[in-house]
Amino acid sequence: MSSTIDNSRFRSIKPGIDTLPCSFSLPRHRHLRAYATVVLSGCFEESGYSGRIRATAGDVLIHAALDCHANEMVSAGVKLIRLDWMDTSGIGGLYYLANVDELARTAEKDVTEAMHLLKLALREQCLPSPGQKNDWPDLLLADLARDASIEIGAWAEINGLARETVSRGFGAAYGISPSILRAELRARSAWLRITRSSECLCRIAAETGFADQAHMTRWVHRITGAPPAVWRRSVSIP
Repeated sequence: MSSTIDNSRFRSIKPGIDTLPCSFSLPRHRHLRAYATVVLSGCFEESGYSGRIRATAGDVLIHAALDCHANEMVSAGVKLIRLDWMDTSGIGGLYYLANVDELARTAEKDVTEAMHLLKLALREQCLPSPGQKNDWPDLLLADLARDASIEIGAWAEINGLARETVSRGFGAAYGISPSILRAELRARSAWLRITRSSECLCRIAAETGFADQAHMTRWVHRITGAPPAVWRRSVSIP
């Protein structure tokens, strides 16, 4: 297994304002560090650990550490602000700000000040965004995020769906099977505790739903490129 962390496997952002070409799209990819996206104009879709989102002007997407998602442009001229973000909860989100003009003016001059302004705005004036989809694939994702021990077949039966329908439909929506995404969520939850605490690895494995520590190690290595021991020796990632 790897003895070092390969940062090249993760995408990174350049803080500031950017306009994306209409042909811009990205398959599923991971970001190691948390960041925020503020949409100034245009529309794009994102599907990932926070669900499926149709983001338009005023929407604020908070991407937590080790987030994984895919993007597809819906309109030309998507203009947005990307900002570094301090992730303390490990939870992303989608919000709406009625006025992003001041934020855009600030970001043109000072991205650090824009980050602080966004934090203040989210505390004082943010609203729920109408861009969050809420079909059954999104409900399944939300349930898996809350409880990674959920069995896909049992969930399908409770919700009046065939397991095959759930597997195909979820794969079409998220580009990955529900069982694999469930394992990724477990591994990400374990990774957050590995990098942010000194807890025993075997305890983390048990409490995040893995059969044993070796099982957790394989999945953490699969989604991050390095085993827990290597991450433990590294500096915690905000």
